[in-house]
Amino acid sequence: MQAFSSPKRVALYARVSSEERREGQTIDSQVSELERFAQQNSWVIEGVYKDEGWSGGMLARPELDRLRDNASKGLFNAVLLNDVDRLARDVAHLGVIKRDLERKGIQVIFRKLPAESSPTHNLMVNILGSFAEFERELISDRTRRGKRHKVEVRQLFLGSIAPYGFRYVRKDRAAGKEGVLEVHSEEAAVVRQMFEWMDKEGLSAHKVVSRLNQIAVLPRKGNPKWAKSSALRILRSEVYTGVWHYNKYESCEPKNPLRKQRYQRSPKSSTRKRPRPEWLPVQLPKELQVIPQDVWLRVQRQLDQNLAFSPRNSRHSYLLRGLVRCAGCKARFVGDPCHGLFYYRCYARCKKVRTIREDTLNEAVWGTLKEAILNPQVLIGSVSELNQTRIVQADGAERQLADAEKSLRRIEAEENRLLEAYRLGVISAAQLGKELEQLNARRSSVEAEKAALGDMNRKLPLPVIENSVRGYCLALSHHLETTTIESRQRLLRLLVDEISFDGLAVKIRGFIPLTYRNESEPAAGANSPAGRITTMEIEHYDFRRRRFPERVCPAPARGSPGNPTASR
Repeated sequence: MQAFSSPKRVALYARVSSEERREGQTIDSQVSELERFAQQNSWVIEGVYKDEGWSGGMLARPELDRLRDNASKGLFNAVLLNDVDRLARDVAHLGVIKRDLERKGIQVIFRKLPAESSPTHNLMVNILGSFAEFERELISDRTRRGKRHKVEVRQLFLGSIAPYGFRYVRKDRAAGKEGVLEVHSEEAAVVRQMFEWMDKEGLSAHKVVSRLNQIAVLPRKGNPKWAKSSALRILRSEVYTGVWHYNKYESCEPKNPLRKQRYQRSPKSSTRKRPRPEWLPVQLPKELQVIPQDVWLRVQRQLDQNLAFSPRNSRHSYLLRGLVRCAGCKARFVGDPCHGLFYYRCYARCKKVRTIREDTLNEAVWGTLKEAILNPQVLIGSVSELNQTRIVQADGAERQLADAEKSLRRIEAEENRLLEAYRLGVISAAQLGKELEQLNARRSSVEAEKAALGDMNRKLPLPVIENSVRGYCLALSHHLETTTIESRQRLLRLLVDEISFDGLAVKIRGFIPLTYRNESEPAAGANSPAGRITTMEIEHYDFRRRRFPERVCPAPARGSPGNPTASR
């Protein structure tokens, strides 16, 4: 290294990234080397600037900015760094910083390079800057591929920040043990309680948060109260059913960056959700399943309903709020006040279905349901036809179930062959990951088909159907004379899944829970195919008279048992 004869007043700059810090590199060792070098050349150290945990790809770094600000104050006449990549790992950033300092009369000295001012020296700095940028991209790509391999091939949980209800045991390099996810018993009990409140009592996320705060359950970070966003993150997360997803979010630049984010570690400090086909599922061990899959699905439906039926920002309470859909474009119908009157209209304004007076549609739907409940034979006929259709289809479903089982066994055998080929080095990790992804997609499709076929195989005796429907209608009949709109809304949302309006007909699809149970078959709930009724139709709306005919027409039981909506 070349020594300087004239004394200088130098500032020391050191930087280490988070990745380098994990690998054992420390910023203090860099500073020590720079101090020794300055002492050998009899330089006076005027200040030390350390950016610890900051990437070289970032131009905005707190200590680097302070160094550049102090350079214009004449506090020093040279900046000493260990190497080119400590200043920047981006050629453009390197040129910006170096030229800015040199314009202020500050010489940039790299300890590992000859200290001189020549075209050759500048070329060497640019070449080393290009290598530093290339190395940064190489490290980033290697890290990304390593994470993807750990998830796709090894099916391991990735990350050290565990979701609420779990704790992460870090990797033990000395013992050769991978990091594992474990259930946190106290937090898992809180998660189960939250899902139970939603599933059994139908609470909103806001009321769940209120209960948690009332019973003094503290969040993980020790905050005095729970936030609604934290509760929703738990209630929406599929990890509690035993499935964790990688590659779910991607980094992006914030739409409205704030000034206080000047020193953010990455320009892409915001995240957005990727399309679901890009997610990589990891099936967690059975002991990590905190919530059953069916409970989680019911809670998701309850959350969606709460969002659709929320009364906030509503000046007028519409009876069928969130229930009516446009038959033309499938968009929801929303309230539309006009000159003191209230209407329902298509939210998308597709103009395929005209608006309708609120009281007209309300009376038609409420009167139809009231007539159906007071005359249970209408519903019994619909459910019986559906059940008879399922019995006819059961023979074919049994054969298809056997085929699905064979397909699953073939997929498992093919997966074992791929893993053996990877172990012997016949295929690469990238090829293995691609093939396993295709196999997982096939397995998911076959398992979904198998589940649907299992539902088709369920048969209920006709007397059981009649008794269940009559008993349910009898229990509801005592609430039909209610006059408050809130009570009617609760009853409609209990019974009705969706109302479709095409301008001439209204189709109401609802649920009737069948409570039959024997030793070998669980009870069928409102969300099960056995509890679903066919569509009831009210036809031929007369726009001149602005009324529906006073009759209920049950639609014939067509379509699959899982989605038995009938069409005319």
